[in-house]
Amino acid sequence: MESPKKLYAGHELEDESRTLIGTSQEGGDDCEEDGGPPAVFLCVHCKLPIGDSLARLGSEDETGTIWLKTTTNNVVVSNEKLVSTKLNECDCIYSLLSCGGCCCELGKIYTCTPKNLDYKRDVFCLNVMSVASYVLGSTPHKLLPDEDDEPITVESRMFVETDIQKIKSVLMTLEERLCALES
Repeated sequence: MESPKKLYAGHELEDESRTLIGTSQEGGDDCEEDGGPPAVFLCVHCKLPIGDSLARLGSEDETGTIWLKTTTNNVVVSNEKLVSTKLNECDCIYSLLSCGGCCCELGKIYTCTPKNLDYKRDVFCLNVMSVASYVLGSTPHKLLPDEDDEPITVESRMFVETDIQKIKSVLMTLEERLCALES
C-alpha cells in the first residue's frame, strides 16, 4: 500500500524526511496539533528573537532546517544572489540570511527553485544549529510567600494611621525650617 503524499502549497514532497509540522488548514500554526505551546526562535549567538512558532511551516531533518513563512526585522536578507552547487539543489538561486545583531549566518531564502523544490521558494530556511528556542510557559512559576502579608485589622490600621500622623508632623516641621532658611 502506498503512503499518502505530503503537500505544501500544492506541491508534493518527494520523500518522507521532509515534513510539515503544526500547520492548520488555514495555513497558520495550530499549537494543539504540534503538541506544545508557542515558541520563540532566537539567534544562538546573541539571543535576538528571529521568529516564532506561529510562522513555522515545517522542518527538514535531512538538511537540518526549519521553515518559517515570516521572521522578525532582526533577520537580514543579503542582496547578493547565489546559485547552489549542491547536488540535490542544483539550479536553485538563494540569498543568505544573517542576524542583524551579530551578523552570524542563519540560513537561506530561495528565490528560484526547480519544480521539485517549489515548497522552499520564498520560505525562510533557518539552520537549526544557528537557532535556539524558548518555549513560552516553560519556566516554572513559583509564587514566593510574602512574609509581611498579614490581614489588615482594626488594630493594625490604627498603628498605620499613628505612623502616618508622625510622618506628617515631621514633614510639617521640616517644611517650616526650610521656609525659615529660604527667607
